[in-house]
This record gives sequence, structure tokens and C-alpha cells, in this order.
Amino acid sequence: MKKERFLSLRVKIAIGIILVCLLVGLVAIVAVRRIATDIIDREYEDRAEQITEAVAHSIDPNDVKEVTDAVLEIYYGVDEIVPSSEWGSDAWNAYMSNYEGIEDLEVFQKIRDEFRVYQDIFGVDCIYLMNEKPEITNAIYIVDGAYDDDACPPGCVDAYEDGYWPREGDSLIPASITNEEQYGWLVSAGYPVIVDGEVVAHVCLDISMNDIKAKERNYVLAATLAIIVLTILVVVVATLIMNKTLIKQIRMLSDTAKNYCYENNEVQHHSFEALQINSRDEIEQLLSSMKQMESDMNTNITALLDTKTVLKETEEEANTMRSLAVRDALTGIRNKTAYDAEVKKIEEEMAAGPIAFGLAMVDLNFLKRTNDTYGHEKGNVAIKKLCMLVCDVFEHSPVFRIGGDEFIVILRNRDYEQVDELVDEFNAHLATYQNDATLEPWEQISAAIGYARFDQNKDKTVEEVFQRADQAMYACKTAMKAERKD
Repeated sequence: MKKERFLSLRVKIAIGIILVCLLVGLVAIVAVRRIATDIIDREYEDRAEQITEAVAHSIDPNDVKEVTDAVLEIYYGVDEIVPSSEWGSDAWNAYMSNYEGIEDLEVFQKIRDEFRVYQDIFGVDCIYLMNEKPEITNAIYIVDGAYDDDACPPGCVDAYEDGYWPREGDSLIPASITNEEQYGWLVSAGYPVIVDGEVVAHVCLDISMNDIKAKERNYVLAATLAIIVLTILVVVVATLIMNKTLIKQIRMLSDTAKNYCYENNEVQHHSFEALQINSRDEIEQLLSSMKQMESDMNTNITALLDTKTVLKETEEEANTMRSLAVRDALTGIRNKTAYDAEVKKIEEEMAAGPIAFGLAMVDLNFLKRTNDTYGHEKGNVAIKKLCMLVCDVFEHSPVFRIGGDEFIVILRNRDYEQVDELVDEFNAHLATYQNDATLEPWEQISAAIGYARFDQNKDKTVEEVFQRADQAMYACKTAMKAERKD
């Protein structure tokens, strides 16, 4: 007869406990990951929807309608629409040439500058304005607040899958999270701009979630390692138990673990807490460990939920504080605090390797005389008029107000390369103002401008570039005074 093989009770108990612990560990890992992901995703989705709503309510809907109508008038007059999937092709370039002049519209530049201010305030990747055509599943870019080559030009067409854009009767584009090879993790949302009860366009935005997803992975990995360590300890203790009277308790633990995820579908679970085993041996210790693990998980979940609540309660205050910290109250552009932060970033780039940038200093002339003669309100008008001129001329560069009548421009890319032409354009506008007899005296503004490029052979800090730009500006101011005397 063939001898029947069997497993000892000790081995059976060990195998049973190992399986139970692995199941509980797996359930715990899945639960932690799911809860952490849901909380983080919901927080980012809420933030995306709140920001789009805030921006949509802050911009002038009539401005949105004006620039949207201008783009759509061209769109409906084009014989063939070339989508963005053919970006850079001859056909696409020919199609986009129809929209030349849209970016020069004052209302386009106004909305784009507002978007850029909000991008800086909220720290998001991109805010843009789109109009959808559901009958052909096309979305048309109207204004993109991204800087330089990252921006989609007006008239650029993206195709979208049916069901993505809101249909008739709906207006809000709910936040959605995507993970694409080109951009990584992104949360996107849209909010309608309504004029006379009709949706004109949608304010949309993208927020990168790559950093928070990396932190989430690290958190789940740490929790997984902790659960694995705890599981190993439990298995070592459980394998020492060989008394067959323990099987009932083991089965009780096993059944509880198997049904752990199905307890009323609640976020927190109390299955192990409800068990009572008074065997005064390792099984009782095992139950105690399970209860502690369950308690720790519930504590962590509660902490996450409490954190979410606190974040929601403080979000408005935090947004207000961030806005006040980096935005100039009079002109609406970024202030000295924002400039100092940008300087720190530039110096980090300088430490990493050669970079190309410059600084342009602009100083309003005769502000004190304007204030003394016409009052501070007229002086403020002159400051804002100069600010608008600087932003219009150096439209591809960030502009900061760092003093009462002083502005600074960080020159990069095209503005850096064409700074001489831009300075001439700036001075030409000033000459036009001063020779325009229809303007009030405080609108006939005068200003001095000077710039300096970063020289890696002699500049160690941004401050040194700043000093040379400041000297160039004062040299310009001195020359202007000399001309007035002549």
C-alpha cells in the first residue's frame, strides 16, 4: 500500500496563519492605497473646480464674448479646419495664418495677462479659454495664458472624445484626472463664462499632480513595508501555537479577515475590535496585534479626513494671503516679494549652468510733481498707464513693480534677444503720449529705461545685473534731463 502523506497540525496551523496574515496585509495595503488616492484625487479635483470658478467669475464676460466672437468669425469662414494633431505641418501653418492679428487685440492681451496673474497666484500650470463645437467634437482655443512657445495660439483646434464636453443643458466641465506619457499626471477642469444666459466659452486649467503622486507612492510603500513587518511578526508568533483547540479561534480570525472589506462599505472598519478571544496565549496576542493595526489604520484615515477638512476651511484664507503676498494692489502685476522669489529661482539656474537673461529697469519721471500739482489719484493714473505700457511692450516677459514708480522686467527668450528694438518701441510710445495734446497732463507720461544682460564672466549674482541695469536707467534719466535743459 502506498503510504498516505499528511501534514502535521503544527504545519497546518502555520500555513493557515500565514495565509490569513497575507490576506489581511493585502487588504490593508489595498485599503490604504485606495483611501489615500481617493482623498488626494478629490482634493485636487475640488481645487481645480474652485480655481476655474473663481477665475471665470473674476474676468469680464463681455471681454470673453468679444474675443471669442472674433476667433469664431474666422473659424466659420475657413474652408478646412486643421486640428492640432497636425501641429507644425504646412497645412496647419496655413490654417493658423487666418488668425493673425487676434493676439494683437487689446481684449486678447488683457485676458491673457489676467490668466498669467492667476497662474502665478494659484501656482497652476496653465489657465486657458476654450469654445466647444459639440456637433463636430472640436474645442477651439481662444486665449492661452501659458508663456512663450507653450501657449496654444487662438484658433488652434483640439478634437475630443464624444461625452467629454458638457452637452446641452449642462455647462460645468467636472474635474478629471489623466495620466499621459507626454504630460504625466494632470487634473483638468472647466467653468463656463455666461453672457445673457448663454455659455460663451469655458475657463479651463491644468494642474500637474506628478509630485503628489510620487509622494503618494512613497507613502503606500512605507505603509506596505510596515504591514509586511507586522505580518512577519504575527506569523512567527502564530507558528508556535500547536494546540488543536486553537483552530476555532484561527477560523474566526480567518473569516473576519476575508470579510474585512465588506463591512458596510465604510471607510473605517472595526471587525477585529468586535472580536473577543480570552485564550491567554499567542492567539490572543495575535488578535491584539490585529486590533492595533486596525486602530492605526483608522487613526491614519481619520487624520487624512481631518486634514482634508482643515485644508478646505483654510483654503480661502491661504489663497487670499498668497494673493496679497505677490500681487501689487495698485497695478495688479506682481510685486517686490514675487520679484525676490523669481531672483532666487534664477540664481539656482545660474548655479546649475550658463543661462541667458537680462533685467530692464523702468522709472516714471516727475511723479512727485504730478502728485503735488494734481493729487495722488492722478499720480496713480500715471503709474498704471506706465505699467500697461511696459506690459504691452514686454509682453513675453514677467513685469514687477518694485517701488512707488519703479518697474523691472526679467528678459528671457525673444524679449532678451530683441531688447534694443523693444526699448526703441517703448520710447516711441512715450514720445507719442507727450506729443498728444488730447491727453491730460498726468497721462502724458515720461519715463527712463535701462537694461543689462547677464555676463557669466563678471556677474556672480542677479544683484550685479540689477545694479548695471539701474545705472543704465539713471544714465538715461540724466540724458533726458539734459535734453530738457537744451
